[in-house]
Amino acid sequence: MIQYFVSTRLWHCFFVIIMGTLGLGDVALGESKQDIQNRQQSAGSVEERLSERVAEIDQTNQDLKMIQKKVLEEIVASGVMTPADMRLIPAGSFFMGLDETDLSGLKPAHRVYLDAYWIDQFPVTNEKYRACFDAGVCLPPANRPGGFLNRSEYYENPKFVKFPVNYVRHGHASAYCEWEGKRLPTEAEWEKAARGDDGRLYAWGDKIPEGFFETDPIGPVGSMPETASPYGVMDMGGSIWEWVGDSYAGDYYENSPVVNPQGPDARMTKVKRGGDRFILTPWAVIRSPEWTHDSNHNVGFRCAKDLTSP
Repeated sequence: MIQYFVSTRLWHCFFVIIMGTLGLGDVALGESKQDIQNRQQSAGSVEERLSERVAEIDQTNQDLKMIQKKVLEEIVASGVMTPADMRLIPAGSFFMGLDETDLSGLKPAHRVYLDAYWIDQFPVTNEKYRACFDAGVCLPPANRPGGFLNRSEYYENPKFVKFPVNYVRHGHASAYCEWEGKRLPTEAEWEKAARGDDGRLYAWGDKIPEGFFETDPIGPVGSMPETASPYGVMDMGGSIWEWVGDSYAGDYYENSPVVNPQGPDARMTKVKRGGDRFILTPWAVIRSPEWTHDSNHNVGFRCAKDLTSP
């Protein structure tokens, strides 16, 4: 829907420029004055809707940050310790999924309630994963000589210690999170942390930031603060995909639980979330299956934690 509005506006601008160049002004191709007025009003209404949507997203960001701060203050006052580099996602409901798409697995949009939880502010980095490996718990990322961002040139290169780890299997990601006293987030937890509750398309809103596709697709974690989610969670679209805990089923949204969904019964395909800039779909709603034994250059992860966990 958003892309349609933007494309329509761009085409209208192009049309006006061409007509002006030809000296035809506002009258062209047999348009009546009423047609012209209707077209101009339509263009104006599109701009108004886009402007209203931007204002709505800005207000959502303010509201959710205020709620997050208030709940966090109450939790800290009760004696709960705030985990380092994690963000609190307060309890509540949000709309999960997307109806206005032909992509499989995203329908129907449905309301889901989640208990409060913590989620890593950033994806797990090469440096942090290396600490788990050095502790004798985690296996190293897969060695793919000649592959993009392969182990010797990326994971083992000091230049990339603050970059998101990649080439890790689902089980390896789970092992890391368990080593930290955490777990992989559920698919619903990941999406709520990214989208908030206003149904936005991307973690940061409904539009791609200027220059987004001109930068390197993978950078140090947190290097694009303008793409933060309404809860202050970073890099949830356009960097790399991220493993979550759920198994994948394309029709799961049609009958998933509405309270703390955990995904379908265990199977050999798991869900990855977040999209990337390799396939140009960094939507906060995008979901894709991946074999549990696969490890790829554009898949990493972050961890989550129950609010009441020690």
